[in-house]
Amino acid sequence: MTIGCAFAKLADVRPFKTTWKVRVKVIHSWRQYSGMSGETMDLVLADEHGTKMHAGIKKKDIGRLSKLLVVGEWKVLENFQVSPATGLFRPTPSNWKIGLSMNTIVTTCSIKVDDMFLSLVPIQTILDGDLNHNFLIDVIGQVLDVSEIKTVPVLGREKRKLECVLRDINDQRINCCLWAGYADQLYEACSDMQVTNAFDASKLIINPICEEADAFRIGLPDDGAIVVIQEDDEEAEKQRIKEQEDAWLALEMKSVYDIQNATEVNTFIYEKFRISVKVTGIDTDWGWYYFGCGKCQFRVTKDLKKEGATKPRPKAPVWYCDRCKSNVKTVEAKFKLHLLVEDDSAKTKVMLLDSVAYGIVDKTASFLLNGSYDEIQDPELIPDDVKSLVGKSFEFLVGVEKEHIVYGNDTYKVHKVKKGLLILDTESGDGPFTAIDNGSTIASGEEVSTLMRDQVLPIPIPDSASAYQM
Repeated sequence: MTIGCAFAKLADVRPFKTTWKVRVKVIHSWRQYSGMSGETMDLVLADEHGTKMHAGIKKKDIGRLSKLLVVGEWKVLENFQVSPATGLFRPTPSNWKIGLSMNTIVTTCSIKVDDMFLSLVPIQTILDGDLNHNFLIDVIGQVLDVSEIKTVPVLGREKRKLECVLRDINDQRINCCLWAGYADQLYEACSDMQVTNAFDASKLIINPICEEADAFRIGLPDDGAIVVIQEDDEEAEKQRIKEQEDAWLALEMKSVYDIQNATEVNTFIYEKFRISVKVTGIDTDWGWYYFGCGKCQFRVTKDLKKEGATKPRPKAPVWYCDRCKSNVKTVEAKFKLHLLVEDDSAKTKVMLLDSVAYGIVDKTASFLLNGSYDEIQDPELIPDDVKSLVGKSFEFLVGVEKEHIVYGNDTYKVHKVKKGLLILDTESGDGPFTAIDNGSTIASGEEVSTLMRDQVLPIPIPDSASAYQM
């Protein structure tokens, strides 16, 4: 169980005690936030025998331990807890997870093994589809085709996405999708390269220096294949968008009553419902716009403390972005509309973000604000272009999520809207409407998100996406 009567193997640590002493290399580290555990720092550790284990640090201990546990360095760890490793997207196959705390002692280690401790999975094994999706894996491949970076809505947030093709030494190929910073990293480095990819909690390594990568390079087919940056094929893009639109338009039409009485939903993705409703009012409790960061689209706030401390006082607002963790100069007004809607069965509320709302409204939020950066003072002062939605009817793709079923949230996010629905009201405004169907839709994003009136010219909108992690 011990090495030289001093160090335990990672493969042997168990929850029955906390006085373990191991020597490990820090393979990777990242920070994340969850509603259950709050902010944490997570690490992948490996010992000289190649055993890898996930480790976690709670927020209150991150400050001290993060300075001691540097990626690439070997350390001796003493006094830590061991608990079962559960859940999705587990970074190692171990059944156990280490918990580092205020009692954990971190010291330097005498051994230095220059190994990345990769557990490479062949592309063919991935294609066979027999892997356990709860675990992240290591994969290496030559990049052949790289798409342009796109911004797409994913589970309520707009994210940057890059798609490419990987091949191995047997010329087996697989599509690869990288998100956010990983997409930027690959796109900027786009040349002769190899990529090791996993989920948000992993690394992308360009041209890795290790025995596995050297062997991979030697084994690649000598066919002169190079990386190609693929420009969008306009016709193919239109066809792809049309197919996605058709998919949700084929869903059975549901009523408001149906979505309000849904009882089951996947934990990690919304249940899709297609509804046809009439807008009866604007929920003014929420306002109709917000200011988003020009880089990440996340909501920004005015940094009043910095504004007050700056002499002379700046003429333009000083903005702070919680996502970027910094002051930002470029911000943009974005729609966030909360609408009261109804059908024959019931009434409810829906929320439309910028890329869905813009188009229904015909004008951008920035245009309607005429360059103003003031916050809403009177919520009843709504532009006529927004008020004009009242009395019109639309087909929406809404999502029913856990927060609706478990926590009673009564507002449903609109993910897509059918284009070409024109309301032909009677003089009283209570008459029937006619739907002019041109078969097009627009997808939504997070607090950053279009249906189009019949008269409005089409505008390019990013397609919806689902993320699959290797």
